[in-house]
Amino acid sequence: MKTFLWCWIALFTTTVLPFGIAALCGWAPRWTSRRWSRARIQVQGVSLLVLYVAALAHPVFRLSGTPGEDADFLLTATVPALMFLAMGLQGGAGLLDWLNRRHAARPHEGISVPARFADGSRD
Repeated sequence: MKTFLWCWIALFTTTVLPFGIAALCGWAPRWTSRRWSRARIQVQGVSLLVLYVAALAHPVFRLSGTPGEDADFLLTATVPALMFLAMGLQGGAGLLDWLNRRHAARPHEGISVPARFADGSRD
C-alpha cells in the first residue's frame, strides 16, 4: 500500500505541480494565450495548485501515521472543500474572461443625454 501512495505522490508532483507553477507565472501554450487572458491563466495555476494539495492530502495523512479515524475526519473536511474551491476558481475565471470578451465586443456607450442637458444645466 505504501508503494502505491509514494507512486501517487510522485505522479502528481511530476505532472500537476510544474503545470500549476507555469500557469501561475503566466506561461501557457500559444493557442491558449490567444483565447484566454493572462489573469485567467494565472487563476488556473492557483486552481491547479489547490488540486495538487487536495490530491496529496490522502497519501500524506496515510504515510504520516495519523490514526485512521482522525485522518478520515480531516480528509472528509478538507478534500471536498479544496475540490470545490478549485472548481469555483476555474468557473469564476472563465466567467470573468467571458464577460470581459463580451464587453470588449460590444462597448457600452453609456446613457444618451439630451443635447439641452449636455452642458450640465438643469433648465
